[in-house]
Amino acid sequence: MAVRGKAVQLARVHQASVDQAAAVAQGFQAFVSAQHPQLADESADVPLQLVIIEDSRVIAGLLGRVFWQGLEIEVLWVDEGHRQRGLGRQLLQQAEVKARAQGAQVAYLRTAQAAAFYERCGYQHCGFLPRPLGTGLHSYHKALG
Repeated sequence: MAVRGKAVQLARVHQASVDQAAAVAQGFQAFVSAQHPQLADESADVPLQLVIIEDSRVIAGLLGRVFWQGLEIEVLWVDEGHRQRGLGRQLLQQAEVKARAQGAQVAYLRTAQAAAFYERCGYQHCGFLPRPLGTGLHSYHKALG
């Protein structure tokens, strides 16, 4: 293969060890920090973990993190027997309040099945990634400011 007139030998790709993966993450963080020195590194991410408990059992929860003035919602789950009671909306609203208090100006998430729910909660669709077996991954965001 030639790049800009020079012959390039393809490197051999290996499965990374834990230490090697950490070296990649550190190298990437150094690159991002050099390009955007005002951004905190990933060690400054603040976990956001909320649950709703009924009869000593977790029936709903939200997992996310706040970083770079944003809230990334990674998981929102409501036990099937407790859906349609507003628990998901309640968790989203509480997460948004907590994230705003930490300086977040936007919330974002990805979902394969709950697009209509997030739209009812004020989230705007901003992307779609087709996936196998007829599913798709929808991206959403919401201004918190």
